[in-house]
Amino acid sequence: MAICGLNFHGPVSHPATTKFRNALCGAMNDRFPDGPNAGKRRFDKLYLFMNSTGGQIDDGISLFGFIRSLPLEVTTINTGLIASIAILPFMAGKKRIALPHAAFHFHDFEWNYPAAHNLTRLEYVDHTQLLESSKQRTLQILKENTSFTDEDFQHLKLLDVPIIKDASFAKEKGIIHEINYVTIPEEMNIFNVDY
Repeated sequence: MAICGLNFHGPVSHPATTKFRNALCGAMNDRFPDGPNAGKRRFDKLYLFMNSTGGQIDDGISLFGFIRSLPLEVTTINTGLIASIAILPFMAGKKRIALPHAAFHFHDFEWNYPAAHNLTRLEYVDHTQLLESSKQRTLQILKENTSFTDEDFQHLKLLDVPIIKDASFAKEKGIIHEINYVTIPEEMNIFNVDY
């Protein structure tokens, strides 16, 4: 078995996430064509190098679940900035690393309309409920995968006001397990997610 590396530098939104999912599926589905391992999965480990300013809430939540479900041992690496909803796919790694200069950006959720749009009162209510539900699910995922407490969220206001935190903070709170430069193993195949 071998290690596969994917480099994703982009938004957590369509069409970038379509290409990202395709690359993840490709790494998972790559199998030995013949020999004693014919039909077996080529890769058992995935290094996911990430840099993202965030994007669409639904894409981020969905990617977290998808990456977490992969039958590969996933290590996520923050190569510069993991911001907004990109924090969730990053959190899907069983092992999480940040380079020494890396940062994490938290802020409140927002809803974007691509063009002028008239809404009824009930549509406003619906969108507000979706935002609040997404925020609560994100808080739950963070609490389940870090050392954050309810008191931390109240004190730090991580999903209420814009705040940028460094790798030391991320290690202290369990967002990452290690601060270090990652040496790419000689045997690692690495692919860029080109969108």
